[in-house]
Amino acid sequence: YHGQRVADPYRWLENADDPAVKLWSQAQNNRTRAYLDSLPMRAALKTKLTKLISATSPSYYGLHAAAGKIFAMYNQPPKQQPMLAVLAASGDPATARIVIDPNKLNPKGTTTIDWFVPSHNGKLVAASMSENGSEDGSVHVFDVATGKQVGEVVPRVQYPTGGGSLAWRADDKGFWYTRYPGTERPEADRHFYQHVAFHELGKDPSKDPFVIGKEFPKVAEVELENGEKPDWVLASVANGDGGEFAHWLMAPDGQWTQLTHFEDKVVSAALADDAVYLLSRKDAPKGK
Repeated sequence: YHGQRVADPYRWLENADDPAVKLWSQAQNNRTRAYLDSLPMRAALKTKLTKLISATSPSYYGLHAAAGKIFAMYNQPPKQQPMLAVLAASGDPATARIVIDPNKLNPKGTTTIDWFVPSHNGKLVAASMSENGSEDGSVHVFDVATGKQVGEVVPRVQYPTGGGSLAWRADDKGFWYTRYPGTERPEADRHFYQHVAFHELGKDPSKDPFVIGKEFPKVAEVELENGEKPDWVLASVANGDGGEFAHWLMAPDGQWTQLTHFEDKVVSAALADDAVYLLSRKDAPKGK
């Protein structure tokens, strides 16, 4: 750097699968724990912090309305992972009931709900779930009344490079969802080239048909929506994180029409009132 040579003798530690690295890391952990655990004030601090964290108010977020119910993520310290709850239409917290509790599904606390979409009739809920903070999500379907998982696990639905999304069919017997490539593409491509597939409940997910996406860019981030018009599906496709969007609309006969292109500067769209509402930023560099 600027003529000064800087030695970096620790590059070998970047390979987390190397047995020598694992031994080194464990030795570091053992040394650190031995020191921290022996501190006389540690036990009192842990007790106090646990009490403070446990006293934090629970919170709801990510609300979805369906069939006279409100579905929401529910965070209740000191539980490690937020849960999915269903409430009455009044939104009264006293009516809340837990539908999916990752803390019970995995007592290690490493299972996370990435996002969820309730069916139109409110009887089922599809949730992308991932492990160890990977955001590499698979969709699980749960019965809202019993909280039991039903049907098949649908893999490769979500990844942090482009997120994931889902829209139920009008009869709630299947759903369109974002899917990442499998063995049909090289390993380096499998966290890109997001497309849309369809899954019918009770069928083998490995045979789910491709719906649309060959025309999407490598870094596509697709959001599917049909809450107001279940017979139609709106796909908003972001070209990575550059602020460019294109929109496709699927009619009840399954035919897709491209409504906007990236150069149109339409940044969002929504289905309602037998129409598609579009927000354009074209010729408006300051967003007016």
